[in-house]
Amino acid sequence: MASGLNADRYYLLDGLRAISILLVLACHLLPLGPAVLRFNEAAGAMGMSLFFALSGFLITSRLLDNTDIVEFLTRRLARILPLSYTYTLVVFTVIYFSPVHILWTDLFTINYMRQYLVSGLNNHLWSLCVEIHFYVAIGLAVALAGRRAIWLVWPACLLVTLLRFQQSAYLAIETHLRVDEILAGACVATALASLPALKNVARIRLVMFGAAACWAVASHSSAGSFQCLRPYATAVLLFASIQYGRVSPNTVLCSRPLRYIADISYALYVIHPATAYGWMNEGGSYARYFLKRPISFVLTFGLAHLSTFHLERNAQNFAKAWLRKRRADKLVAAAPASEVG
Repeated sequence: MASGLNADRYYLLDGLRAISILLVLACHLLPLGPAVLRFNEAAGAMGMSLFFALSGFLITSRLLDNTDIVEFLTRRLARILPLSYTYTLVVFTVIYFSPVHILWTDLFTINYMRQYLVSGLNNHLWSLCVEIHFYVAIGLAVALAGRRAIWLVWPACLLVTLLRFQQSAYLAIETHLRVDEILAGACVATALASLPALKNVARIRLVMFGAAACWAVASHSSAGSFQCLRPYATAVLLFASIQYGRVSPNTVLCSRPLRYIADISYALYVIHPATAYGWMNEGGSYARYFLKRPISFVLTFGLAHLSTFHLERNAQNFAKAWLRKRRADKLVAAAPASEVG
């Protein structure tokens, strides 16, 4: 069963990814209103839910097309590990020396071992723990039961949400209390693989705007238990946006600036806290937000560009070359058997 969607070339998804990282940057680096209104917290929840849903959608779409688990994990680890490991090595040797923090951060356990979270350095990397845990779980499920195991994302998503509701865990960082935001995106991938494309533009827009409103409301802390619906509002928004992009491919979400931000989004996410750490986060509001924050943004985007198009690209090219050799070796090994047949 194919996904019917070339996620690698679907530019609207890049626009959504750009929006998600811009929301996260705004949450962490800018004041978004009086603290009592908690708009920063809401923006962060919105950005992470969209980021997670996109991740779940893209990963599941690729698994629907290719269930080679070695290839899947190689590509994902080549995408995540080089920058993550480089970042933790630098910040925990240069900025805050602590080899034990490097160990537990690089083992992706800090969303459960909170004593190793350092605000402004690695506390944002809890999300990578959730991502890695999802990759391992869905990879093992497919390896053991084949493609049909992918459909387990639906009951798993509902189960996690029910657990969150039962524990009032609306913004938890533990995988078992947050992974429904990734699983909801995975459900979108299975739905798109099974349902026909929608063509009524007016109806799609209505669904998009309604889902976006629910997504925003469910991301605010004042929404209470309604926050448990955030993964599903995000999933509906993602589903409708993809359908809209199919009939209207020239939207602003497909613009080159957003595509560029999407390209460097992972590096932006990993790097940005360190550029506003320590002295860069001291002083009054004027000093922090009018003098130092512009420097933080320049550093973040500059380092993210270098990381994306040098460190990360080289690692991914190496992984792709290894996978090509692996596929070629498998063909050579299979050739005698096919000739005998």
